[in-house]
Amino acid sequence: MNVLKNNPYRILGLPANSSEKELQRQIATIRRFAEIGRVKSFDYDFPFFGDLVRNPEKVQEAASKIEQAKNRIHYALFWFINNGYTDQIALHYLKEGRVDEAIKTWQENLKSTVVTSENFSVINNLSTLQLGIATCNNSFDLNNFTHSINLKGRLILSETFDNFAATVVGESINIEKELILKGFVDEILALSSSYLDKPNGLDVTHLIRAFRSFPDETRKYVSGKFTDGPLTKIENQIEKTKQKRSDDPKNSAEHARALYKNVKEDLIFLKKIWGDTDIRYQMIANKLAEEILQCAIDFFAEYRDSDEYDPGEDSLEITRIAAAIGPTGKTKSRLDENIQRLQEWINERAERERLKGIKRDIEFVARKLSELEELPETISNVTSFVIACKPKLDNIKAKLGPKDELYLKISSAVVNSALNVLVSIVNKKQESVLESSKLSTWNSSTFNIARPEEETLASLSTTVAAAAKIMNFMATMDMTRDIRKRFKQNQSILSSLQSALSRNREGKRGSSTIRYIFAVLTMCVLVYVSYPYLIELIPSSVLDYTTNCCMLVGVILILYVIRIAFYAYKYRGIN
Repeated sequence: MNVLKNNPYRILGLPANSSEKELQRQIATIRRFAEIGRVKSFDYDFPFFGDLVRNPEKVQEAASKIEQAKNRIHYALFWFINNGYTDQIALHYLKEGRVDEAIKTWQENLKSTVVTSENFSVINNLSTLQLGIATCNNSFDLNNFTHSINLKGRLILSETFDNFAATVVGESINIEKELILKGFVDEILALSSSYLDKPNGLDVTHLIRAFRSFPDETRKYVSGKFTDGPLTKIENQIEKTKQKRSDDPKNSAEHARALYKNVKEDLIFLKKIWGDTDIRYQMIANKLAEEILQCAIDFFAEYRDSDEYDPGEDSLEITRIAAAIGPTGKTKSRLDENIQRLQEWINERAERERLKGIKRDIEFVARKLSELEELPETISNVTSFVIACKPKLDNIKAKLGPKDELYLKISSAVVNSALNVLVSIVNKKQESVLESSKLSTWNSSTFNIARPEEETLASLSTTVAAAAKIMNFMATMDMTRDIRKRFKQNQSILSSLQSALSRNREGKRGSSTIRYIFAVLTMCVLVYVSYPYLIELIPSSVLDYTTNCCMLVGVILILYVIRIAFYAYKYRGIN
């Protein structure tokens, strides 16, 4: 309903500041004419506002609408008041249909848009006339519409609005401006609805901008009337897509395209209303972009390892759709990173094609390299590692060739990792030998020095031999020049260590034989040196018997030394 064309004061044919007595008298007049089948005309009919229906029903409806004070003020904002000489002249022009002269009269007396007690009626009347010109007779004038809304806002928000209300109601009353303001806004929105998005009509952005002089709450309320629907739709579509992506990640690319298609127009509308710098637009744009990006990520993850389909191009396309929305902050940074990664993935397609067929072999070797770092450092673990990797390396070599850079890099990594463990094992064994050499003790029962390092030397010898064996196997594997140089250096050191241990073992066997002989001879010497003293101490009766016994013992000892020497020579090659 057009609040100007069907304004209760217009139907009653009176200015909005008419007294209650004038209202009742006018109603009675209209009814009397109606009883004889006639329609009474009045000066305030203003035919340029459009056709007027004035029957008993309409009159009764109009009267009931302005029974309460707040309603009288509400409808007065969309009608005229006669509050002085200037108003009388301008209203007289309107009665005669001289609209331009009425406008000129009010404009000439409006020196400033600041509302005062002298001009509040001029501001109200001029803005009402401008609103009528802008919306009546099935036409729309944006300029008059905008000026009218601006003036009405200044009037309602001014301190002088109390004067306006008192003039309309006839007495001072307490006014809830928030309710008056909201009622005015709702009425304007209803009035302009028939002109929205029509040819030569009103654009939503222009309607919202018409309230630019109003408080933030009012402007948000106005924009919310148009943005709440699209905003809710976008949020609902995002939630639906999130669920679809969770249920069916393989089709995440299609989910993302459908989401953008469904909300594109609504997003454009919100950007048009709010602007891309508005926090409300940035929040919904970021939320939408995040969901589309996540669709691309999930889609890529589903097909990344596929041998039949490369998801790079589609994932990049979807990610760029998200970027085109214009997200900000962390969302934009995340999008930029993913675009870069996807582009790199696409650029590496040829390399992936080259490695097709040996991908699992490469992954196997990589996994073994990682596992070796966690395993205990033992020769058996190194051996198992090298033997397990060798067939995979052979497959990679057959596919890429022996001189291929990637193959050499992988093979060298295997050799280098195994070599590192072997070096660590051998070094620790040598340190163990050095520590045990400090623990040597004299064993008086055997006339010998107990040497714990002999056991550790044997263990070191075994370890070195095992390490040398696996290194001989590794020597047949391909390596880069630097790794080959390091390998040979360590192999040479290991070989030298093995030789030194072998010589030490031979020396140990000879020294053991000499110690046995030395012990026996020592006993003989002790007996010989002690003999003169024993003769003096031992009685002659016993001496002959003792001499014979000593000679017998001496013969036995000499035979024992000969036997030891014989067996030492015979078994000289056994440890």
